[in-house]
Amino acid sequence: MSFEIILLLLVAATLHAVWNSIVKGAGDGVVMASWVYCGGGVLLAPALLILPPLPAEGWLLVSIHFCLHMIYKMLLINMYRLGDFSRVFPVARGIAPALVTLAAIPIAGELPPPVALAGVAVICFGLVMFAAERSAFQRAGFQAFALSAGAGIVLSIYTIVDALGVRLEEGALTYVVMLFAVDGLGMAILGFWWRGKALLPAMAEVWKTGVSSALMATTNFSIALWVISFTPVGPVSAVRETSIVIAAVIGVVFFKESFGARRIVAACIILAGIVLLNLAG
Repeated sequence: MSFEIILLLLVAATLHAVWNSIVKGAGDGVVMASWVYCGGGVLLAPALLILPPLPAEGWLLVSIHFCLHMIYKMLLINMYRLGDFSRVFPVARGIAPALVTLAAIPIAGELPPPVALAGVAVICFGLVMFAAERSAFQRAGFQAFALSAGAGIVLSIYTIVDALGVRLEEGALTYVVMLFAVDGLGMAILGFWWRGKALLPAMAEVWKTGVSSALMATTNFSIALWVISFTPVGPVSAVRETSIVIAAVIGVVFFKESFGARRIVAACIILAGIVLLNLAG
């Protein structure tokens, strides 16, 4: 993986950590998540009027993504409600690279070269160091931990689905736009289900933060989708999920959560993994 692509994914990782921290820190996570997902849908959905239609395979993949992402949204909002940001976010995102890399071998036919596999393994080890700690169950609570792990598993599955979608010979761009449209629709359904008529007035009160969060989320996801359209999805997931390091720093600075020597070591291990991915070309 080239240095330029790694750098671009690190930008995406930063945006991802920031908008997730905004959802965590918001007075109402449902309201802010509605901005994040609905904003991207409203912004990009009009492009469907001029884009070519999706093939049948594309509709199947979009449908699977929609169902999985509905589950992911519910897990995301509830894990932030119950647990510390610097703990539940690493669990949710930390288990994804290994699962994605393994699943991509039979499903997408991707077997990265040995150096890249080593880089993914090293990054995964560093991510696990971030997520796993002796007091995790007492501090974040088992329910929050379980929700985070579930979110990571669902994330891994829809990442593979999206990799197949953005590689369609026909309608790849339409697939990308459809993802934003259905994600916005899904969050609108959940938002009105949870908040009813109070949702729109609440969103209007935080529109400045909401719009900026939506733009960050849209940019982050667009970068990730573009890169996995031509790059093995396992290494992409590994670099992208380094957002947990940034999330941990945000947790320390803004939420007054602890960092510690163990996480400093983990950050160095993750950096070594990124170097290996760069060496793999």
